[in-house]
Amino acid sequence: MDKPTLDEVRDAKSAVIRQLKSHGDFLGAGIGRGEDGQLVVQVNWRATPAGITQPERVGNVVVTHQVVGAIKPLRK
Repeated sequence: MDKPTLDEVRDAKSAVIRQLKSHGDFLGAGIGRGEDGQLVVQVNWRATPAGITQPERVGNVVVTHQVVGAIKPLRK
């Protein structure tokens, strides 16, 4: 399979955001590099989501997931 282009990864990121944005534990998505160095969509979660299927691919773009915890404001 060919490596995804930056435009394909951007489109996949938009699709993932549309699909997951209503889930309460979804924090966002970005573009990163996978273990093999290819561009991937990285999904960040507050907690492991229950009751949904986490997408593993959008087209030929790999989607990875990580739990980053709750976002806390910085204190002065």
